[in-house]
Amino acid sequence: MNYRVTIGFIAAALVLGVLVFGLDRFQVGPTQANIAAATSTSGAAQTPPIFQFDDTQVTAFELRMGDKTVRVEKQGDNWIVANTGEPANRSSFTSLLVRLSNLKATRGVDNPGTDLAQYGLDVPKESATAYLTDGTRYQLDLGGKTPVQTGTYARTPDAPDVYVIADQFATDLERLVTEPREPPTPGPLSGSPVPPPTPTPAA
Repeated sequence: MNYRVTIGFIAAALVLGVLVFGLDRFQVGPTQANIAAATSTSGAAQTPPIFQFDDTQVTAFELRMGDKTVRVEKQGDNWIVANTGEPANRSSFTSLLVRLSNLKATRGVDNPGTDLAQYGLDVPKESATAYLTDGTRYQLDLGGKTPVQTGTYARTPDAPDVYVIADQFATDLERLVTEPREPPTPGPLSGSPVPPPTPTPAA
């Protein structure tokens, strides 16, 4: 029996055991925490935030589509269409404003460059602007749709980033510019038959 070979195998096994223990002890390589963090970062990068502000601090909200602009102003708990004094469509404006205050893109455009015309943002098609009590404002400009019609290009005027957002935001903005007022309360159906008068009994 060759004792040197046996001793060599034992020494090699000991060294291997020490290496395995050391790697496990110091967590060399990707851990579950690292994988989770990487996944979280990747998810955040896929839906980059655009705005984050307190929608309860908004005093006015302005929507523009082409050459038409609608401005609503908060008076107490109500929204009023500026220059008309008429009540605004409160539920629709509130919904749009809440979404704007926590707006996230479906994705960001990689290396958008400086040619905004390719996104329809050189002369934005539409815009939404929120004015807050502290004097700050948040403006989102909207351009054209993506080539495969999966969203709408958007950006803020003070940053070079270009985003893709859900089409629903642009659709709701357009609808409110067209008809910003509170819809009338439904009344009796037009054309409903009027019941005949009850005959007066003969004396």
